[in-house]
Amino acid sequence: MEIGNKVYLNNIDQIDEKSHIKVRVLKIWNFVRNNKVCSIEMIIMDEEGTQYQARVFNQNFSRFRHLLKEDESYIVIKPNMAAVTNGFSYTGHKQTLTLDWKSILKKCDDFSGPVNGFMFVDFNSIIEQTCPKDTFFDVIGHIVSFRPLETSNPVPSKHYIKVTLSNLDSVHLKVTIFGSQAYQISEYLKNNPTVNFVVIVMQFLKLNIWNGLGEAKSHFEVTKLFINSDIYEINEFKNKLKCHDNFGITEKSITTLQSYSSSYTDDFKGNFPLKTICEITEPIKEMKFLLVASIVNIRQNLPWYYEACKKCGKKIIPVPKTNHSYTNPEGISETMVVECTNAQCKKSEFQYIIPINVQDCTGTIGLTLFDREARRLLNISAYELKKIHDAARDSDALFPMQLNVLKNRKFGFVVDITEYNVNNYNNIYTVLRVTEDMSIVCELESKIELMSIQSVSLNQVALESDDVVQPVQKSTATSPCKISGDLKRNLQEIYDVDSGYDLSSTKAKRKSTAEETPLLIPKIEK
Repeated sequence: MEIGNKVYLNNIDQIDEKSHIKVRVLKIWNFVRNNKVCSIEMIIMDEEGTQYQARVFNQNFSRFRHLLKEDESYIVIKPNMAAVTNGFSYTGHKQTLTLDWKSILKKCDDFSGPVNGFMFVDFNSIIEQTCPKDTFFDVIGHIVSFRPLETSNPVPSKHYIKVTLSNLDSVHLKVTIFGSQAYQISEYLKNNPTVNFVVIVMQFLKLNIWNGLGEAKSHFEVTKLFINSDIYEINEFKNKLKCHDNFGITEKSITTLQSYSSSYTDDFKGNFPLKTICEITEPIKEMKFLLVASIVNIRQNLPWYYEACKKCGKKIIPVPKTNHSYTNPEGISETMVVECTNAQCKKSEFQYIIPINVQDCTGTIGLTLFDREARRLLNISAYELKKIHDAARDSDALFPMQLNVLKNRKFGFVVDITEYNVNNYNNIYTVLRVTEDMSIVCELESKIELMSIQSVSLNQVALESDDVVQPVQKSTATSPCKISGDLKRNLQEIYDVDSGYDLSSTKAKRKSTAEETPLLIPKIEK
């Protein structure tokens, strides 16, 4: 077959049935839904280094599955194009290249473009969040510290390792690596304890915002990981690193930090009373307690996110702004803008405020899951999820279907009944900590079972003839059936819903400004 003129991906709209594209497959993976492979997804690159998303739908698997391989080059004839509709473009383009029934794929032996197509970004641009937010980017650096592999989640793809990378300017960047890549780097660090410098390249990362600072995180199985590989970019980085005056090549430079799970475990071991739902339905007094329950529902028609200050975490409010016209000095208009009540704060971001119903064997109650714990469970920021939700044009009154992954899962909770709950008879309590670690959940369930047995034993004690059965006194607290259904959520303009952050024995306690009347502190995510 005669191959026509060559077209590049930047001019993809000019391709016709007589022209062709030369591409290299940088990454290939399966898109799976309901345990079924729906499409083969790829990130491809042409000879100019332009990257594009490509895919093959399942009806064309038989034609292309056996031909497509990662790090191989191909000639593509008669491709089709499809729109990006999920709110996130892997490469920043609004279209994806698709191979359908009329497309032709041939091996290419003379591809002259880059080998890996790395698109490195500066660490400062990630930390300051000026890097691309809606596309992938790549980083290179050497590991200066890491936390051990975290495997408490029963889903292997949610297992993760946190590393801190340093670039040649000694700027440190935190990176969270999930799934198979997390195991890959954990095994390398375990099997190579004497290696002084571990230089890694991570390709196809996403921006993650945590406590107002930008970090990087892997994206499912899309991310590629190169660990001390014999490639030009890593070899060049090592040579510059050895020549740098601030580094010594004979001294091991990697620090192992304490696992996050250990500090979380402290909060579930004996510091707080263990309760069942029937015991805490009415907010009689302020307290923090442990609860084992399953998330059975996410309440509709209630906000699942709010706009908060990036710096202090407090809810921002709309304020009027006067606009002066430079062409018409007398023309003045007014618009509404959002500002933090703290004058020193300027930036805002979306944070989670997910209204959940949890259930144990004694009842059901409403809790509020805030940003820190929600983001850890969902592995996606509220900003990213809202963008997907908006792209799907779903109603704001409905929560995104991605939140359904929380349902029917059993957790251990550290829950807070605040002064606001007690004073307003509001039984929508705040979740301070949540764990799915089965060792912790099972231990708490065993304690609940033991408490139940002891309670039954006490109730079986026979009354003596002179014992008097006193009438049951009715509680003065408002019945949960009469509690207002609006979600006040212990907020009052998002006060310190994370005040339990001083729960951990590894963290410093907060000091109150007065013994008698503690002040409400604006919420700060740690």
